[in-house]
Amino acid sequence: MHEPTFRQALSRSWQLVTHKKSLWIFGLLSALIGQMGMSDFVGMLYKTSSENFKPYNFSLILEFFRTFNWHQVSVILLMLWLFGIILLLFVAVIFVATSARGAIIAYAIDWYKKDSVLPLSDAWNKGVQRFLPLLTITVVGRGLQIILIYLFSFIAVRLIQSDTLLSSLLFVLVGGVSLFAALLIEAVSIYSSGYLMLEKKSLQVAVKNGWRLFLNHLVVSLELGLVLVFTSAIFLGIIVYGSFAAFLPSLLMWIVAGFTGFQFLIGFGIYTGVVLYIALVLIVAGIYNAFITSSWMYLFMKMHHEGVVSRVIHFFKNLFRRS
Repeated sequence: MHEPTFRQALSRSWQLVTHKKSLWIFGLLSALIGQMGMSDFVGMLYKTSSENFKPYNFSLILEFFRTFNWHQVSVILLMLWLFGIILLLFVAVIFVATSARGAIIAYAIDWYKKDSVLPLSDAWNKGVQRFLPLLTITVVGRGLQIILIYLFSFIAVRLIQSDTLLSSLLFVLVGGVSLFAALLIEAVSIYSSGYLMLEKKSLQVAVKNGWRLFLNHLVVSLELGLVLVFTSAIFLGIIVYGSFAAFLPSLLMWIVAGFTGFQFLIGFGIYTGVVLYIALVLIVAGIYNAFITSSWMYLFMKMHHEGVVSRVIHFFKNLFRRS
């Protein structure tokens, strides 16, 4: 059997995503709890660095609560009622998003094993059945990454204040360690989720197997994580430049409005452009999230059944053989 490559994982995952359009919906829904891989963590890291390494600002939330008169019973009852509705919506969103992620994983595993696509209802039912352990893995993984961001921000602020060569080197070192730790957390979470859907064993066994698989394929996991971060830049470019195409009908309406004097076309053009752009963003987000999840799961199945050789290690082995 020929050696599996990242190109295989990407091409096979793209085939699955284009073949099964329902994955776009599941991809969009599962994006509500974040994306698999390093994209979310890199995004959080960029956000904190652009805001002087302040991870989250809760002042707006505090100011919102201070605007209410908490001495009135009616205000308290109204806020309790509002929080109850928000809590129910939050629970519903989490349930749907987590089950959708499980459905994508089930799709990808079946695609690898049988080269066929599960029926929509079967994939959804599998995601629902493993909802609680999948949610536990997601919450713990995201929680650890948030803690990691806070630790990095805490150290980064103090290193920047020093403004020396040593502090700059330490800043780079801390950033690299943070990225590696985030990759470890994310990869183990992904592989554990794969074992949950593949073998249907307990959460503890799945995490243990996921950790073991990560240790056996540490470099490969790093390589795939970096490759998929670069692919996220491609999808981001599609969203950015797609805005021009989305507003082309609006431009035509504005031109017609300029010649005819129909002022209502100006507002209608704006609404049309906004709707088309939102539709573009939702479609691209659904495709991208389904594609990323399927790519990770394809490599997971390859690692589990055959093992995957690092492309970097493979390159240097060939280099030394030739020399």
